[in-house]
Amino acid sequence: MSRRVRDMLAAADPARGVEVGPGDVEALLDRAGTDVTSYAPVAPARSRASLLVPVGAFALVLVATAAVAALRPSAAGPTLGTPDAPPEPTAVAAPCLAAVADRVRATSYDGRTGRYEYLRVAAPSGSMVEMPGHGGRFASVRYPGETERWLAADGSGRLRVVRGEPEYQDAESEEYFAANPDMRPRPGTETTELGPGDLELTALPAADPAALAQALYQPRENGPSQVLVNVADLNRQWILDAAHRVAVLRLLAATDGTVCRGEQTDPAGRTGVVVSADRGRGPRPSPGDHGREYLLFEPETGELLAAGGQAGPTGAVDWSTRYLDRARTDTLG
Repeated sequence: MSRRVRDMLAAADPARGVEVGPGDVEALLDRAGTDVTSYAPVAPARSRASLLVPVGAFALVLVATAAVAALRPSAAGPTLGTPDAPPEPTAVAAPCLAAVADRVRATSYDGRTGRYEYLRVAAPSGSMVEMPGHGGRFASVRYPGETERWLAADGSGRLRVVRGEPEYQDAESEEYFAANPDMRPRPGTETTELGPGDLELTALPAADPAALAQALYQPRENGPSQVLVNVADLNRQWILDAAHRVAVLRLLAATDGTVCRGEQTDPAGRTGVVVSADRGRGPRPSPGDHGREYLLFEPETGELLAAGGQAGPTGAVDWSTRYLDRARTDTLG
């Protein structure tokens, strides 16, 4: 093969720069051509024009593949065009959580009865709006805040939201929202009385790792980080009893891609056990680093204390969601 032809192949190869192991040629083509990871903010953008290019480029990639295959030892692998099966859990992915599950102790609300489940969660809210005449740029504002919720079995109860002062992404965003005040919520406290059915909740799965995996490892294409996201959401909807906490811990401990990260302290001063999972590591992983999802667990009770992601180049965790209080009560606050 001439140097000129090699240069043409390299320029046309959409998977250039991606490391490939021996015998992994088909997997490389699958990753390069059909990346389905759904992290829109971080996945490479695909324009309509790019869809017209691969007709010629793909033929060149096939030639390049033949050249690579001739240089590498063959190995069994997936058939081109047939998606890999989703990775199955292993038993040793996050042993720190298995250890917590083995010794979970009761909380103040375990075994208690009450008409309402009470949850207090600190989490930011915000909005992002495209600014007309600004070349497709967006104005962004974020509000620190807390939510208190009292919820009865029939769905009735009370919701109280405390919203802090706005934090703007930049001066341009601040100017835009100042000129369009109807587009931003006001700081302060809002209380809403809930009637049956006003608040839509996801059904609580059985207290079993397999049942939780079926419910929480969705969409499967997003990989193990989606399990962490859904565990965080589950804890924003329900108070988990000891059996459910143990099942969640065992699910995460057995999910391939969930990694122990030692201990950390959240902004509320609580120290817990940290696990993480990289984003973009589904059945067809996205090349590059897309950050991680993190969960912080109380090491004695197994309660979820906080959820977050990487913030900035330092790799520090932004514990954006913090679960501050849980209780069962007969009275509305």
